[in-house]
Amino acid sequence: MRILRFVSLIFIALFSTWSAKGQSFSLNVDTAREYWVPGGYDVDVHVKLTNLSSSAIMIDWSMASYNLDLGWKIISVCDNYQCKDTTTAGLLSGTTTFTSAAINPAAKGDFKVGFNGDAAAYYTKSYVVLDLSNGAETKKATFFAYKYPTGVSTILLLDNNVSIFPNPAQNYIDVAYSPSSDVKTIALYNMIGKVIGVYKVTDKNSTRCEFAADMPSGIYLVRVADSNGNIIATRKITHQ
Repeated sequence: MRILRFVSLIFIALFSTWSAKGQSFSLNVDTAREYWVPGGYDVDVHVKLTNLSSSAIMIDWSMASYNLDLGWKIISVCDNYQCKDTTTAGLLSGTTTFTSAAINPAAKGDFKVGFNGDAAAYYTKSYVVLDLSNGAETKKATFFAYKYPTGVSTILLLDNNVSIFPNPAQNYIDVAYSPSSDVKTIALYNMIGKVIGVYKVTDKNSTRCEFAADMPSGIYLVRVADSNGNIIATRKITHQ
């Protein structure tokens, strides 16, 4: 009986340790968005990271990917300690890993990306994806910047304002859209029109679409529809 109790206590301790590692930090959003405001100001897009563990953590981060529509510029990428601009070796290529300052238990760390859209055309966007890691787990944070004439989009979502990334993709795609677009359905089709997957939209800004493990490599179509069934965007993606 004592042996059984001892084994149970060990199991509980190991499970608690594993659970703590699995939940050591959280992000307030996976995808953050801001709009360029007319007047020549830079756009700072923020993601807040909360330390859920019982000790201080430091976050290692690097750039997983980025995309700049014509005219957009990345000004800086910052953690809660330092900012790096695009002249920093290895920043844009993702080959250099940077380390934040310590984030205490229950405290928040601010990660942000600064964009400049002065020379960009209206109805364009850009994004940066960062890998954030505490050594035990890694999360991706995506930072979007949009440019509209009024600073915020109030028009019907245009086909060229739906963003899908990464493309080519391996395990999933993220579909980002305007909150005012009334997106209700995202469907994935193969090139002969067969439905491969239909994804429930639960967020007003973006939806992650996971691929089936046995989905063949190839070209697929992504169709985004509103609550009335109208197709408001069609995209072609490559699954590797």
